[in-house]
Amino acid sequence: MKRNWKRSVTVAAILIGSAPVWAHDECDEEENKVAGSANDESPRLPTQSAAKVTIKLFQYQPGRLQVNAGTTVTWLNEDEIFHTVTAEKPESGFNGSLDGKGRSFSFTFSQSGIYAYYCDRHEHMRGEIEVR
Repeated sequence: MKRNWKRSVTVAAILIGSAPVWAHDECDEEENKVAGSANDESPRLPTQSAAKVTIKLFQYQPGRLQVNAGTTVTWLNEDEIFHTVTAEKPESGFNGSLDGKGRSFSFTFSQSGIYAYYCDRHEHMRGEIEVR
């Protein structure tokens, strides 16, 4: 009897600990959706000069962001731990260190393209900026 109880507690702990991961997957799907127009034209992004990515719970939120050329993107660290914003292609020109909660890093994207990045300390943390 004790053996089954211990197994049940272990399974419950694993499921409870995994809940934030499951919840985030649903958030990513919603954030990545872009509404199209009635005649299936590509959606146009509103004119913007700034956008924000939050680093929270070892994740870039949103994980994928679409902006217009000339937009300044700011990453804000809401975790207590050190993170980086490291471009997969070093020639992209952006690389920032965020050494604790409240620290930020900004970069202005002037060229269109897709810019993939990650945290140098936590390589499972990945993000992407699409510049139009």
